[in-house]
Parts: sequence; structure tokens; C-alpha cells
Amino acid sequence: MSRTSIGSVVATAFSNAIGKAFPSQNYAAAVTPCSSARFGHYQCNSAMQIFRQLKGVEGAPASPQATAQVIADNLDTAIFEKVEVIKSGFINVFLSKKFTSARLNDVLKSGIQPPEVPKRKVVIDFSSPNIAKEMHVGHLRSTIIGESLCRMLEFLGHDVLRINHVGDWGTQFGMLIAYLKEEFPDFLENPPKIADLQAFYRAAKTRFDKDEEFKGRAHGEVVALQSGDKNNLTAWKMICDISRMEFEKIYNRLDVKLDEMGESFYNPHIPNVLKILEDQGLVQDDQGAKCIFRPIKSYPLIVRKSDGGYTYDSTDMTAIWYRIFQQKADWIIYVVDSGQGEHFELVFDAAKAAGWITDKIRVDHVGFGVVLGEDGKRLKTRSGDVVRLVDLLDEAVERAKKQLESREEGDSKLGLSEQELSEMASIIGHGAVRYADLKSNRLTDYMFSYDRMLDLKGNTAVYLEYAHARISSVARKAGVDTEAMKAVTLIDLEHDSEVDLALDILRFGDTTLEAAELLMPHKICEYAYGLATKFSAFYRDCHIVGSEKQDSRLLLCELTAMTLRKAFYLLGITPLYRI
Repeated sequence: MSRTSIGSVVATAFSNAIGKAFPSQNYAAAVTPCSSARFGHYQCNSAMQIFRQLKGVEGAPASPQATAQVIADNLDTAIFEKVEVIKSGFINVFLSKKFTSARLNDVLKSGIQPPEVPKRKVVIDFSSPNIAKEMHVGHLRSTIIGESLCRMLEFLGHDVLRINHVGDWGTQFGMLIAYLKEEFPDFLENPPKIADLQAFYRAAKTRFDKDEEFKGRAHGEVVALQSGDKNNLTAWKMICDISRMEFEKIYNRLDVKLDEMGESFYNPHIPNVLKILEDQGLVQDDQGAKCIFRPIKSYPLIVRKSDGGYTYDSTDMTAIWYRIFQQKADWIIYVVDSGQGEHFELVFDAAKAAGWITDKIRVDHVGFGVVLGEDGKRLKTRSGDVVRLVDLLDEAVERAKKQLESREEGDSKLGLSEQELSEMASIIGHGAVRYADLKSNRLTDYMFSYDRMLDLKGNTAVYLEYAHARISSVARKAGVDTEAMKAVTLIDLEHDSEVDLALDILRFGDTTLEAAELLMPHKICEYAYGLATKFSAFYRDCHIVGSEKQDSRLLLCELTAMTLRKAFYLLGITPLYRI
């Protein structure tokens, strides 16, 4: 099948028509979907601009409407069933049922294919928890948004590197190593089983804050670590491994894949990168510290402290250098909260000044708002502590399970075993958390509410799961094999609700392109909810099982379910076939 998106097909048709109508000029076609199907399927608003540019030229059209009519007269009638020229100069078009049916049948046979795009090497930096600390609600958005962006870009065919820039280097490790040696002096011969690393961290921090002698030892231990002391490196690795196992439990629950390249990974490269920057004259001495001052900010990047130590700025400059020159990335994406926006502006500007970021390399800071409680403040526990991510997920799953159990006790009984009930609750709970996070524009804060995210009605993952299960059940209840039907039956569109649903299916590629280009996963959520809504209208208006068009409409159901599942995948949601 053609992997050209439906929007591109329409835009090309208008570009060709404009080229025929005004062959001596070079005008682009401005085409967008219509806001309502009653006005048309797509709209071109190029006529007004062309009219203004041709004004005064001999033989030019006398008005925007006349300009639009010339374009409309040159459109390919094989694609469009109806063309309307509006007085203001807009051109509204309705795609022909024959063309739309043919595109649908291609998708049905070939599967949901991505539109063709130039392939890029993409590095996505996301999640990034700190070693020796538990993942908490603050890591939720970066992890979920980052995973969704990876899936979108991978679907489009890009080569994506999923990087977890964990905080695994720095002064806190001197504190932890000093405490480890104190509590477990024989740790080299008998590695301790530290079940609660968070409690271990808190105890070490208490000693560090209250005991000056311990603080002095901690500083000495971090110097020894950074100098390559064998025993300290062993202790550091031990602490990292314990943390890593805990992180992996969360990532497995959320089906998140990451390659760890933490702060320590870049440490050996920092001296070379700083020399490059110094040789370019970008580094200045400021009271013994090495700094990069840029005109865009009043404060600098501190790439080396006055005591010779390195900073986050050192690591971030080295990381962007490594990603461009060693990993050969031509698109780098940082999924980090919006509060870090100014820092990344400075890092990107310095990298441009160094000549690392060129016109061929794209860099983006994908910022996001904070998670709020129902009181409108940052989400915390009743005691005021940061909410642990594992606790948040556990409660979502537990509430989903109670919801399912109440259905099992009522009229909607599915006869689920305890294991099936638990597995379904896990899918619903995790999906609800993800969708609630992704459905809003990432730049805004959002209010976390279990009741809202598990609501069976409205724009929630639970509603979409029910919609998918309902769509999937139509053919099953009809007792037909849709896979076998695909080989002998074609979708033939007739009713307006069929056409509306079909066009929504065909716009999946365009939606994914837009969401990936803007780095906005909520576009996929809007699409999935809209698709489910269009199916409801189709199901209401069109008799399916037992009708003369049964087979065609059953295949339209199947194609809707296929498309919804692909949207689910991009969002990280597992589809349910009964619920």
C-alpha cells in the first residue's frame, strides 16, 4: 500500500491544482482538516494569499473567491466527490467514497503502516532517577512521556536510543560509602543485603548532617572514589546495583525500556570536552572556577568548580558532545520538567557556540508541568512526604481491582479467575495512570485523581478499554472469522457515519506525524478518544450483524479496533478484549 498519509495526498492534489492554475508561480498548498464533517473533509485556504500576491498582475483573478474557483477547477476529480468554493476564498472538499474505501482496504490488508518520513538518529533522555533514592511521583511524567515519544518515533522508523541519565555520581556517594564501611566493615568479603536502600540513605544523611567527623570522612571517600580507588568503586557499584534492581521493577510494571548511561558514564570524557571548549575560547576563569558565559543569560554554566570538581553543567555539556559526535545523533530530546528550561537553553546555546549543534541537528527540551493533588498543590502523602511511585501504582491497581470485583458481583459478570482478575486490574490501573498523565498538554500541571482516571465515562483509559472490548466483540458475537474475510471482502462505504469513521482511521498517520513533530503525546489521546466516539456514532446509525452490508461493516469494526490498538501501543497501554 502507499504509505503516504491521507493529509499529504490531499495537499499534493491541491499543490498540483495550484501549479496548473498558476504555472508561472510557485505557491504552497495550505490544507487542514475541516472542523466539522458537514463543511467538508479538508479545507484549502491558499487562495487568499495567492490573490494578494497576484493583485495588480494582468489577468489575475478579481477576488479570493475567483482565485479559489480557478484552483478548484483544476482539482483531480478522482479523489474528491464534492468541491465547494466559499465566498471568502476557502475551498472545502469531500473525499469520494470510492477513494476512501480503496485506501481503507489497503490498510486492512497491509496493516497500520507509518507514513514515509526521512529517518533520523534520535537520542531521548528520560526518566533519570537518582541512585540510592526511590522513584517517586516526580519521575512519573518523564518516564511515561519519554516512553510514549520513543514509541511514536520508532513507529515512524527513526533509530531511537532510549537513554536513562541516572544520577550515579557526586558528593552523596562519599556519604553512602562512608556509612556502608561503618555499618558493614567486611562488605568486600560479605556483601550486605540492603533491603531498604531509602532507609539506608536517610540514616547516612542524618549522620552526614549531624556529625562533622563523619562529614569529613565522607568528603574523603568521594575524592577516593573519583580518583579510582578500587574498594570505593566496588562499594559504589554495590549501591548502584541495589538501586538498579528497584528501578527495574517499576520499568517492568510500566513496560518501559531504557539503556542506562548515567552521570558516571560521561566522567572520563569531561577533561577532553573542557579542553575543546577552552581551545575555542568559550571558557572563562571566574574566581577560580571555569565558566561559560552566554549573552542569553546573566549567569554562566560552571563547568569546573574552584576546587577542581565537576558539576552537572560539566556532565550535561559532555553528554551533548558525546551524543552528537560519538552516538551520531541528529535529534536529541531531553524529557525533563519545565523547571529546567533555562538550564537547557544555556546548554544548547553553548553547544551552538561551540559549533556542535548545527542546522542539521535538532535539539528539544520536552518540558512538563507538575502532578498536583486534589487540593491543587504538589501531590504529597498525608504526612507531607513525596509519594513513592510504587505506592501510587499499587493503589491504582487496587482500586481497579475493586471496580472489577464489583462488576463480577453484579450483572456484568465475566467469570474471571483470581489470576485473571489481578492481571486485568494491573492493565487497567497502569493504563489509567498513563493515560491521565498523557491526555493533557504536557506543558500544563495536571490534577491526579484516582476517581477521575478510573471513571468508566469520558476521556479515560478505562472508557477506551471498554470501547475497544466492545468493538472487538462485534465480529466475535457474529461468529465470523474476520481474518479469513479480509481475503475475499472489501469495505464499501455508504452511510455518512461510515465515511466519518473511515476518515478518522485514515488520519492516524497524520496524527502520529503531528504528535511526533510537536513532541505532544496528548494528540494521540485526543485521536483515540475521537475514534472511539466516531465508532459509537457508526454503531448507533448503521445496522451491522444481519444487514446486507454485514461483512463490509464487520471489517470496518476490525479496522477500527486495529487502529485503536496501535494508538494504545503508542501510549503504552495494553488492550483488553473483554472487560
